[in-house]
Amino acid sequence: MNSIAENETLDSKILHEQVTLLFQSMVSLLLINLLVCISLSAIFWGVVPNSSIYLWTGLMLLMIIVRGGFYCIYKHKFDPQKLRSFRLFLIIGSATAGLIWGLGGLLLFSETQLEYQALLVFAFMAMTGGSTFTLSIYMPTYFVYSPLTLLPITIKLLTMGTQQHIALAFITVVFLIALTLFNMKINRNFRRSLELRFENMELIEQLKEQRSEAEHANNAKSKFLAAASHDLRQPLYSLSLFTSVLDESTRDPKTRKIVEQINMSVDALKSLFDALLDISKLDAGAVAANKMSFPMQPLFEKLANAFDMQALQKGLLIKWPTKTYSVTSDADLLEQILRNYLENAIRYTDKGIITVTCEPIGEAVVISVHDTGIGIHQEELQNIFTEFHQSGNAQRDRKKGLGLGLAIVDRTAKLLGHEIAVISELGLGSTFSIKLKQSATEVNEEQPLSKETSLTQRSDCLLIAIVDDEETIREGILQLLQMWDYEVVAAASPEALLAQLDQIGRQPDVLITDFRLAENVTGIDVIKALQTKYQQDIPALIVTGDTDQKRIKKMNTGHWQVLHKPVPAAKLRAFLRSVQKTEEMTR
Repeated sequence: MNSIAENETLDSKILHEQVTLLFQSMVSLLLINLLVCISLSAIFWGVVPNSSIYLWTGLMLLMIIVRGGFYCIYKHKFDPQKLRSFRLFLIIGSATAGLIWGLGGLLLFSETQLEYQALLVFAFMAMTGGSTFTLSIYMPTYFVYSPLTLLPITIKLLTMGTQQHIALAFITVVFLIALTLFNMKINRNFRRSLELRFENMELIEQLKEQRSEAEHANNAKSKFLAAASHDLRQPLYSLSLFTSVLDESTRDPKTRKIVEQINMSVDALKSLFDALLDISKLDAGAVAANKMSFPMQPLFEKLANAFDMQALQKGLLIKWPTKTYSVTSDADLLEQILRNYLENAIRYTDKGIITVTCEPIGEAVVISVHDTGIGIHQEELQNIFTEFHQSGNAQRDRKKGLGLGLAIVDRTAKLLGHEIAVISELGLGSTFSIKLKQSATEVNEEQPLSKETSLTQRSDCLLIAIVDDEETIREGILQLLQMWDYEVVAAASPEALLAQLDQIGRQPDVLITDFRLAENVTGIDVIKALQTKYQQDIPALIVTGDTDQKRIKKMNTGHWQVLHKPVPAAKLRAFLRSVQKTEEMTR
């Protein structure tokens, strides 16, 4: 049944196109009819009775007027629902024209002059032949026009009985048969072209629908990823806080060994979760590149703070560029790429130096990370940017990573439109690079890269305010900070926090708040509430599990720091020590 319905729909579409094309060509057809009628009337004037010419010309003009009326109806009142009626107009119009032309063959026929008879025959053949590319569009119009035009004069020639007349009649019949076969072939090809056209249009519509569905699926996936990121990071963050508390409070060697194993498992889970989420976001198109010009020096300082200590703990030294340049890219995404390069360099290097360079090449800047590590076999180089591929880790040791970092680098670089490359020699080390567009900003000379302050120093009784609507997280961070000898007030909402602060009669020195709180309250709302109450800026840290780019951009608009869950204890302590150091310098 569906197939029958589809065929009916296709036939209706084809008929609509045929009717439309025929009506569109009607003006030129009527004009040709009028010109040929006038020409033949002038040629046969005096050859046949004038009354015959008057009669035929009058009928021709009447036919042209009637068909012109059909055309006006089509132009002003065409309704696809009445397609069959307009098709009937075309058939009646063609049949009328055929009858009048056939009658003209008899009225203009000279009984005595063979040359005029032959001229008339060839003129009529020319008229029917000229209609081929128009009437072949819809064959019923051809079948009611051409035979009616040629058959009367053919029969007249046969009744004359002479050899010449029979020959002319034979030529006319052969011409009509050949013309009919030719028109039928044209009509088949025309219909097939229309069928292909409508099939292509249907395919295009299907592709549009599939694209719309794919975009909808991507949007749904992005929303799911954002929700999953926040909801799944919450218990992971709670777990990391409590393991940090356990790590700080445990002194028994056997217990500490178990805690270390728990920490390693938590770190592995966090790394896998972050990597999979990053891959999913890039594949779903949920990451947007916000490219702009910026100097590289601050980014190198940030990376030095993050990786210098990590390298030193492994007995390695990182050499940073002596000169840096301004580039055009997305600073956050570029940082992610360079972090992956540095993490791999430290992971696969046991001794030697890791060298970071920033060199101009023409209008570009190439940033490279060179290590003296184990290197990569030439046969493996083409696979290192695929998911879960790792060189020298056939046992899938989690300490050596997950094999997702370079896959993220590859996708991120394609998103940014940057060229990445790798050169490596087994046993001698590797060089990973990225090529960026240089922006027109002056070169920054070498400046001392800042270092992290010691994370083992104790606080000087800072009062830290915490706002988080997740009780386990609130309890975990409260216990951890109290173990570090900080004074802490914690609440689930800004109103509850302000009530506690009023009760103790003290202004907080630091605020740590989750971004998404109950009743659509955000961490930014909490910061503004404290700023309004105390009429000054309070150092603040927003902790978030969100991946939505709009919300992340919104978080980064103020003078506060943003860390993504699960926040390692070391990063939390580093933030607090930086606040304490700033306060000591301003005293």
